[in-house]
This record gives sequence, C-alpha cells and structure tokens, in this order.
Amino acid sequence: IFRTHSNIFGLVRQYFSSTPPSHDPEEYVTLADLSFIPTSTSVTEEQTHSPVASGSESQYHPYPNHSSFQLGNWYWNQGVQKSQWDFMKLVGILGGRTFDTADVSSTRWKQINSQLDANEYDEGDGEEWQDEDAGWKRMPVSIKVPFSRTTKTPGPRVYPAAHLYHRSLVAVVREKLANTHDNKLFHYEPYQLRWNPPHLDAEVSIYGDLYTSPAFLDAHRTLQDMPREPGCNLPRVVAGLMFWSDATQLTTFGNAKLWPTYMYFGNESKYRRCKPSCNLSNHVAYFEMLQDSFKDFTGSNSDCATHCRRELFHKQWRILLDDEFLEAYEHGIVIHCCDGIARRFYPRIFTYSADYPEKYVNL
Repeated sequence: IFRTHSNIFGLVRQYFSSTPPSHDPEEYVTLADLSFIPTSTSVTEEQTHSPVASGSESQYHPYPNHSSFQLGNWYWNQGVQKSQWDFMKLVGILGGRTFDTADVSSTRWKQINSQLDANEYDEGDGEEWQDEDAGWKRMPVSIKVPFSRTTKTPGPRVYPAAHLYHRSLVAVVREKLANTHDNKLFHYEPYQLRWNPPHLDAEVSIYGDLYTSPAFLDAHRTLQDMPREPGCNLPRVVAGLMFWSDATQLTTFGNAKLWPTYMYFGNESKYRRCKPSCNLSNHVAYFEMLQDSFKDFTGSNSDCATHCRRELFHKQWRILLDDEFLEAYEHGIVIHCCDGIARRFYPRIFTYSADYPEKYVNL
C-alpha cells in the first residue's frame, strides 16, 4: 500500500500498490477545474476551448450584438401566441439600460432567420446520421410480439419497431483516452481517501468521487487479481462508465420527442462532469419508443404493450453492448495514452441514471 502525505485538510490518498501512480491528476488540478469561481482575469485553457471565446461578438452569433440577440430571443422563445406578460417583457427589454436602438436598426433580420433555419443536411441524401467521422450508425430494431391462442394467428410475430441511431461505445472510449485536453485530469488508478480526525481514535474513509468509492476499488482489485492476457504485461485500468438518459418533449404542441442517452467516465471528477464547459458528456444514442403503428400491428392484442416497450428498450441496449464491447469487457483494449504509456483498459458499467417513468416501463 502506498500512502501520500496529508494535505492541508488532513486528507491522505491510499493506493493499493507499493509505488506511486504513474499518472497523478491531483498534481494538475486547480480551483478553476472544480468550480466556477474566477481565479484570474487572464484567458484560461478552458476558455480557449469554449465556443464563445473567439471574440466579443461570437457569443451572440448569428446576431451581431446584444440588443439584437435580446429581441430575437424574445421573438423565438416566448411561444407562438404572445400574451400580456410577453408584451411587458418586451417593454422591459426596450427600456433596459443595455438596449441600444442604433444596434437594432442595422440588423439584417431576414438573413439571421435564414441562418437559424439552415441545416447542413438539407442538401444531402437524408442520411445525416450515417456520419463515419462522428461515428454515428443507423441500426434497424425488431422485436417479437406475442399473440395469444385466441387470435387468428397465435404465436410470436416480428415487428420492425424502429431504427436506433447510436455510436460504438468502444470507439467513444478510444476517442476519450486520445483526448490530450482531458487526459491530464483522468484517473487511471483509484484510491481511498482517508482522514484522521482529532476527535476519533482511528482513520475514516471519505467518499466523494466514483474513483474513491468501494465499488470502483473492488472492481480495480478484481481486475488486478484476474489472469493476464497471454504475453501482456501492460498496466490494467478500469474505465468506469456512467450512463444517463431522459426522454425529452421537443414541442409545446404535438408529440415530437427524443430520448437521448449520454455516457460519462467515472475516472473524472464529479465537479468537472457537472461543468458544461468541460464537455465531458459523450452522446452515444437516441433510444426509440413504440410508434403509433404498433397499435395497428397488434389490433385488439394491446395487453402486451408494456412487455413490448420493455423488449424494445432492452433490444436497443443489446445493440449498444455489442460483441466489440463484450470483447473489450472481457479482454480489454490496448490504448497508447497521451502520457506515452500503453495501458489495457477494461470498461465497467457502474451507474445508469433515469427518471421514474423510465424505470417503471423498462426495468
């Protein structure tokens, strides 16, 4: 066991190895990495990666200035039918100290609206999701729908339910570990965070991040105790995966919905994962729901709808957890990291966050 010296808070990091970690993110972490508290007036590295840092007006693009943006935001985001409350909000914008009528008078509104309406795939063949560079794939999903003995044709029937748009999880892992910007604060080795308070006789464990949790430490120990791959002496690392999904209503009127699914890495600090500017959320899939045509397919056999929703959900997860992922789960994937060291990574799923309706329907 290797233990570090205690920091100013009396916290000690305890690693389950006899030597210090080959890569220590704690050496590079700053207050700006863990919070929104400004620490310097100079441009930070994070700001240089932000899309609004290239110029003073780029944050309002395609609007040329703040006043034009305020009017455009009011027009597009206050609903189709304007109310008395919306009118008073407009009066507040026009009477605000930051509003300049001279900036608005020269704004080319039609050109801006055309830019907002533009879609880079409008001129394409309609298969915008099959983008090899972004790694998106389109996969048909079919389920077996059971029909009872009382129907004309009893037994299971195949129903083409949807097309799943997704990315390869292994490809996302490889892409992540090749990212030089995130590598510096990526924890390859978990540790216990220990504290010896003056009012107690023994040390206590402090829990905060996934890579200091008992679950992660157990996964790390289990991995180190496993037989190695033949002829491989590379360091073995747990890649902690955390999934999150939530169905989203796209419009105020109508039934247009999306069900995005995201993947995070538990090897990174929860404080950085919560900062949108760090871009640590990896978009991996759009789950599909049963379409209205399912009622026509089943007819009066609608009692199995809940079962089929669950089947569709799990069928899509089977596509995400494909043979490539299962191979990486069992045998790992060798990646040459940004610090010049080759390591064998084993993906492990630790959490899946969803709201109650998703849990009720799908589990």
